[in-house]
Amino acid sequence: MKSDNRNIISAMKNSFFLALLFIMSCHQLFSQAKFYAAAPKSVPLNSNFQLSFTLENGNGNSLKPPAFTDFQLLGGPNTSTSMQWVNGNVTQSVTYNYILRPKNQGTFKIGKGTIVVSGVTMESNEVSVQVTAPVAQQQRQQRQRNPFDPFDDPFFNQGEEEEEQPQASNGDLEKQLKDDVFMKLVVNKNSVYKGEMLTATYRLYFRQNLGGFNVTKAPAFDGFWSQEQELDPKRRPSVENINGKQYNTIDILKYNLYPQRAGALPVASCEVNTVAQVQVRSNSRNFFGSFFGQVQQVPMTLKTASASVNVKELPESGKPTDFAGAVGNYKFETSLSNKATKTDEPITYTLKISGTGNLKFVDAPTLKFPAEFEVYDPKTKENISNGADGMSGTKQYDYLLIPRQPGEYAIEAKTFSWFEPSSAKYFTVKSPEFTVKVSGEPSKNVNANTAATGGVNKEEVSLVGQDIRYIKTATPEFKKGNSFFGSASFVAMYSAPFLLFIGLVVAKRRNEDLAADVIGTKRRRALKLAKKRLSLAAKHLAKSDKKNFYDEVSRATWGYLGDKLNIDMAELSKNNVEEKLLAKNAKAETISKLKSLLNTCELALYSPVGEGSEMKQNYDAAMNLMADLEDEVK
Repeated sequence: MKSDNRNIISAMKNSFFLALLFIMSCHQLFSQAKFYAAAPKSVPLNSNFQLSFTLENGNGNSLKPPAFTDFQLLGGPNTSTSMQWVNGNVTQSVTYNYILRPKNQGTFKIGKGTIVVSGVTMESNEVSVQVTAPVAQQQRQQRQRNPFDPFDDPFFNQGEEEEEQPQASNGDLEKQLKDDVFMKLVVNKNSVYKGEMLTATYRLYFRQNLGGFNVTKAPAFDGFWSQEQELDPKRRPSVENINGKQYNTIDILKYNLYPQRAGALPVASCEVNTVAQVQVRSNSRNFFGSFFGQVQQVPMTLKTASASVNVKELPESGKPTDFAGAVGNYKFETSLSNKATKTDEPITYTLKISGTGNLKFVDAPTLKFPAEFEVYDPKTKENISNGADGMSGTKQYDYLLIPRQPGEYAIEAKTFSWFEPSSAKYFTVKSPEFTVKVSGEPSKNVNANTAATGGVNKEEVSLVGQDIRYIKTATPEFKKGNSFFGSASFVAMYSAPFLLFIGLVVAKRRNEDLAADVIGTKRRRALKLAKKRLSLAAKHLAKSDKKNFYDEVSRATWGYLGDKLNIDMAELSKNNVEEKLLAKNAKAETISKLKSLLNTCELALYSPVGEGSEMKQNYDAAMNLMADLEDEVK
């Protein structure tokens, strides 16, 4: 026993020393790494300057600069790496440079930047920058000639002041650079069918060196469901020839767009800030300065033009009766885990839709199973990716079926239809019919709530053994009844008036409390009004009629907005409604919920959206939204 204790104590000591050694080594490692910021102490208001973050003796990632509240970010980060050998010691450093421009005069602090080194976050120092008055466009400086400088010509400056010409203004240079640096919106199709994918690419063209770019205004698409493509961060520019000029090009943003309605739909523009590094001629007397020139940083704001796409309705000719909005190229498969089973033993019916197109909007067709099967809600599996060809992948629905009666049953064949834009034709695939043989005795676990999807309801299944009532043959026993006086019924009858009086007092106090709760009373009235407006939508919700449900929710919401904000139906639009709500101090969160609800309704009108639970959520969202607007908009 003593030997075991000694071994345990020895092991604990070893663990302690190892941990201490690890901490000391980590401390030594990070004590060598340094992370600091540097910037000029003073800069003129109309000049750009460089802010640098330097990491020495460490491998860092996830650099996070501070917020540049008082400065305009023109470019960066530009990274440079250096190594030095001093007395046999190697020092390496990485510097991240940002180009900034002051917004106002004064003294401003630039906060701490952070970087992660071997899992530990390091902070830089803060820097203070004094922004002085703008410098004059021309400055005269006295220069003394260096007789030992062979490139300093004495005939250029014999006792006179050297005058340096100012740099060209950024505005003038930006005008000259319009043909050298610009952006274009490239749409791969000008005419598509409703639900057919098109690609919008925002491409940068440049013939000058650029100090990075920053998207300041991303496009907002009205009438499209958009999905942004992920671009390779290590992508390299390509070369394109326009009117005999060669341009470097790089894609800034790329979207897959799915039109929600027919007509001429606009594809929005995009805005990007960049910094062009322009070489300008210098008037310095120095030979090399005048020969090579100087590099001037020119901030530029680039904006693409918008485009228009003609969206066609899907053709009515040849449209299958079961078509539910699937557009693209699809495969439809069904399978059954077992075609022979016993009562109370589950089997799985699998329905799989795969292909490329508006797959997110594709729902499983309505299925009808035998009434003798207990059917549970399907388990949905999605494996959908978004690439250059659009959404592609699979949607799989697994239905759990439990037979409750023996016999031979047929699971009907099912069809699935889609529209293929490339051939402008509809296609229909039919799944096979399956026959299931169920053996064994009738189940004793017949559930009165069998959830047959699309078939009979659980309430329609009769319980076995309850359709026949058995005759009782035993001789009944009779007992002498108790006296009414003093019984529980007697006590209840005589105490009822007292209890009724107490109930009236409680109800009176409750009504007084409700009357004092002005906000709560108004909200209850608002919910009552919303419920009245959404009464038709509630009927469609009960029938799981998705299209008519979302149509009525949309009608009720737009009608409410028109009445509440006093806007004619002809002038109702999202922009007008948002302007009116902002003017009436409606909350931004409420406006965001309103936009989301209207977008959901628009999406549902051209493609099936959501299951019954989502319909109920959207119904409640519409009611709460109207109640919130009653409280916020006076």
